[in-house]
Order: sequence, then structure tokens, then C-alpha cells
Amino acid sequence: MRRGLTELIEQPASDSGGLLKECLSEFNTPILPVRKHDGSYRIVQDLRAVNKVTEDLYPVVANPYTLLTCLTPELTWFTVLDLKDAFFCLPIHEDSQKIFAFEWENPKSGRKSQLTWSVLPQGFKNSPTLFGEQLAKDLESWEAPPEEGKLLQYVDDILIATRTKEACVAWTVSLLNFLGLQGYRVSKKKAQVVKQKVIYLGYEISAGQRTLGQDRKEAICQTPRPQTVKELRTFLGMTGWCRLWIHSYGLLVKPLYALITNGNRNLQWTKEATQAFHQLKNALMSAPALGLPNVSKPFFLFSHEKQGIALGILAQDLGPYRRAVAYFSKQLDTTAKGWPGCLRAVAAVVLNIQEACKFTLGQKMTVFVSHTVSAVLEVKGGHWLSPQRFLKYQAIMVEQDDVEIVVTNINPASFLSGNQGEPVHHDCLETIEASYSSRPDLKDAPLDDAETWFTDGSSYVISGKRHAGYAVTTCRKVIESGPLPTDTSAQKAEIIALTCALEIAKGKKVNIYTDSRYAFGVEHGHGAIWKERGLLNSQGKNIKHSQEILQLLEAVQLPEQVAIMHIKAHQKVSSELEEGKSWRTERQKKQQKDIIRGLDNMVTKASALQGQNEKRFNRNIRNRIGDLKWNRLRNIN
Repeated sequence: MRRGLTELIEQPASDSGGLLKECLSEFNTPILPVRKHDGSYRIVQDLRAVNKVTEDLYPVVANPYTLLTCLTPELTWFTVLDLKDAFFCLPIHEDSQKIFAFEWENPKSGRKSQLTWSVLPQGFKNSPTLFGEQLAKDLESWEAPPEEGKLLQYVDDILIATRTKEACVAWTVSLLNFLGLQGYRVSKKKAQVVKQKVIYLGYEISAGQRTLGQDRKEAICQTPRPQTVKELRTFLGMTGWCRLWIHSYGLLVKPLYALITNGNRNLQWTKEATQAFHQLKNALMSAPALGLPNVSKPFFLFSHEKQGIALGILAQDLGPYRRAVAYFSKQLDTTAKGWPGCLRAVAAVVLNIQEACKFTLGQKMTVFVSHTVSAVLEVKGGHWLSPQRFLKYQAIMVEQDDVEIVVTNINPASFLSGNQGEPVHHDCLETIEASYSSRPDLKDAPLDDAETWFTDGSSYVISGKRHAGYAVTTCRKVIESGPLPTDTSAQKAEIIALTCALEIAKGKKVNIYTDSRYAFGVEHGHGAIWKERGLLNSQGKNIKHSQEILQLLEAVQLPEQVAIMHIKAHQKVSSELEEGKSWRTERQKKQQKDIIRGLDNMVTKASALQGQNEKRFNRNIRNRIGDLKWNRLRNIN
């Protein structure tokens, strides 16, 4: 094998303008000879140590996932060019050459020396990015022939697409001459010149459609069942490249990813995983031809969610039918997986729209979904979603002029037939209310002819010491209030305040206002799910304040009728609410002033008794201060 590399190494090393030259370097990495199919050898240098200490460059290269969206059905003639030894076309600075040095022993003389690359080496992690950017820069200066056509570049692979055969010839000749003048070499073996069907990036491209190359499919399907996690990851990486062609890909691979998460290096294959492995291969071999997206025609997107995975089909009209452009499959994030089914459908629509926009490029798109996702987002989104996520979903679903959402009972299997489906009869809002509210008749709007109460809980620090308390009031009366342990958080205090109000309201008809978004969310959504899961959140971790939340969920059953509303703190509102909040603020200030006077008297007393049982009196004073300081002092004038 070493003799096989001699010609590759010594030939250029003897030439001062060659790829390799002798050097003396403090760096050294091994080389490995790899035999090609034709019996010749390729130099493979193990640059893992160099790559480990090299910062990644941002990959400014085309996205292969969406690259072919630039082709239109009218482009029917193609040329594919593959640059030979592409990286060797770019020289590297002399100061950087020593980094890529390796040891070489002449098999004839036995002389050892160090050689290094004068050009961009293969195996260096930033080589594809550097080369792709330079080639793209050079291609900008190429003047294409006047005939209509399109040029696509992915690293060193170039595709020409034109309307006519003559135009394809003109573009090909012009580009070959340009590349030669720029110092690039084209592989004659791999060139596909002026054809109506070509293989590009492993895809078979023809007029208006793309299919998976047969060689790629066979290579994947001949892969034996993986025995280690590394082998399974490699297999999933190969199939993941083809996921656009596989309907419900995320569901198929879910049992396989479960094998990886078990944590064993050697895989323990289950019956379900084995079945998924074979189903994935079958789906790959029967993968359909996908249409090339035509941005002059509208798009149709069918979206649904299953087992925490957003599934979608993007299609366009083809005569009386619809032809698939892409199949989407993406996991919901951990938080979204813990939502009710109707809200998971909202998350799935958002993910599918984001993926589809990479193909539609602003063209009108109609989204078919079996849930009233817009109404769910508007009415229930604020209870379940963070403000940032809510605004993001709203921008994608509501504020995009090119997106129209249609609610229908259409089945994914019949989607491509052109069937529009029937109007949906499932009421998402009622389902969420019935399934996830802490009691079925709990309202978030005021009841008629009911008492109106306000709750508040607080936790704050004064003079380095924390104090906490709670209160339940009407517009003009404190119903109940009291201090809480010093380690009580504000969130916990709000839960205790609302629990107290519900217990006092036993058998009554009452409207309760809280300024705690968290306590409101527990009653109207999260609490019931947490209780069902055994007080675990969507990540499987124990929730905070679990005992207080259980007491709150039990207390909400006590009133005859109850409505719990959220009211923003420190905001002006009208009528009774404004009066209640204003009175509560004045009442708190009066109580706070009484506290301050009590504290002043205690300090005076402490000074008079200084030296007489000082420790006992100081401890007594500290305890009394803790009893008095449950009210909020932060708003004192």
C-alpha cells in the first residue's frame, strides 16, 4: 500500500509548484492509504487532532434540503459537472501549511521526511465551506448565455438546467471554458452532459420531478441490522437524508430512536424496533416521485399531529389531482408534547408552515387541518403558551398574507385525490375546557349575580430579611389575611391566597380575581394535567409547590359556582375592579404605616432595655417584626 502512494506523493513533491512539499514542522498527523474501486489509492490524512482545536466556520453553502426548489417544470434539459480534486484548486497561506504536515518514508531508500500540503487538504473540517464559498464567488463573474436557464451549486457539484437542448449545450460549453480559465478541473468520468434525466446529489432529476436515486436506495436497504448505537445513528443519518420522500417518517423511526435513548452501547432489539427497521426500508424502496415546487402555482399543505410528531404533506395541483412536493415530519418540543391534543395541533401547524415556506417562497398556501387552530390559539393560547411563543405562533398562523387555514375532516390518505373533506364537528375549545380545566364548569369570565373577591400573595425582602403574606378581600373589606413562613416564594403565596378564597367560598357563587398568571394557569389548564401525570411536568420532573397545587385543585370544587379571572397587576381597570384595587392599595398602605409605627416603638423599647436581658428581648423583637411584616412595604410613599 505504501508503494501505491509513492507516485501520488513523490511526483508532486519534486515539483516546486506541486500539491506537497517538504517541511520541518512541530505538527504531525498520520496518513492512511485507501484503495479505490479501480485499484488505485487515495491519500487520507487523519486530521481529527487539527479539527478538534479549529473553530468552525459558519457553513455559507446552499441548503441541499431546499436547493432544488429553484428549478421549475419548464426546465427539462440538464448537465451535471463534478469538479476533480476540487479542494486542491485553492492554495493555502504559507504560515498555515505547517499545520497539515505528516511523516513520509520512501519505500525504496528508507529515507524519512516531513511533507505538508500547499493546497487545501481533504479531511480538514472547514475545507468544504472554504471551497464552496470561493467557487460561488468565482461563478458570480461568469456571464451566462442569453438563453433561459438556471445554475445550482453545492460545494463542488454543479447543475445546469435549461428549457431546450440547444440552450443546455450553450450553457455547458460556456461554463466549461470559464472553469478551465479559473484553474478548475472537471471530472470527465462523472460528467452528465445535456441529458433529460440526471443524478444530482443522489437525486434523480427529470422534467418537473425528483426521485431518490436507485443506488442510494439500494445502498441503504442492503445495510444489515445495526448492532451498536454508532451503527444505528449512521443508518438513521442515511435515511434522514431521504425523509422528504417518506410519509410519516418520524413515526417510523420513533422505535429506533428509543433504542438509542436506552443508553446501552450494544442495541437490545425489540419486536417493535425490528418491525420499524423493515418498514423503513420498504417505505424507502417504494418512495414516490416528488414534484418540483412551482412557485407560479398555489400550494396545499395538509397538517396533523400524532404521538408528539408534526406530520405534513405539501402538494400542488397536477391536472385533476394533487402531486406531493414534500413530506414533512418533525418532533414537537418537550413543552408542546405536554399540551392538550388541540394545542399540539397548533404547534404542528406552525412547524409544518415553517418547513413549507422553504419551498413556497411566498406563494399562496392553503393549510388543511382538522382542528380550529386559529380559535384555539386566540382563546387558549394565553393560558398555555409563553408570551414569546404566543407571538411567534400568531405571526406565523395569522399575520402571513400568503397563508390561509381551512378546517376540515380530510383524511391524509385521500388528500392527494383532490377531496376537500367535510366541515369539522369536533369543538376544540369545549374539549380543552372539559378535559383540562380543574372543574368542568369553571369559568374565566365573571358570573352574573355573584360576589366579587380579590386575592393577593406577596414575598419581599426588607433590611436583608424575607417576609411573606396573603390576603383575600372584597372591594371594601378584608375577608382574611395573614403572614406566611419566611421561605415562602411569591408564586407559592399567590397559590395559598387563591386556595384560601376558594375554601371560604364553599357553597357560594363567587367571582375571584387574581393577578397571578401562574395560579390562573394552574386552575384553567396545567393543574389537571399535572395531577393526571402524578405531579410531573412535561420533562418528567417534579413540579414545584406540588402539595399546595393539590390543595388548590381540591379547593376549587368547593364553591357552588366559581369564575377565576386574571387581572394584570398595577394596571388601571374600570368600575368595581378599579374600586376594589384602589381600596386594597389604600388599605395596604394604612397597614404598612401601622407596621412602621409598631417597629419604631419596638426599637425605642429595645434601646431603653439595652443591657437588661438583651438577648432575650432582641429575639422577642425579631419575632414580633416577623409577625407584623406580612404586608407589602414596597409601595410606601
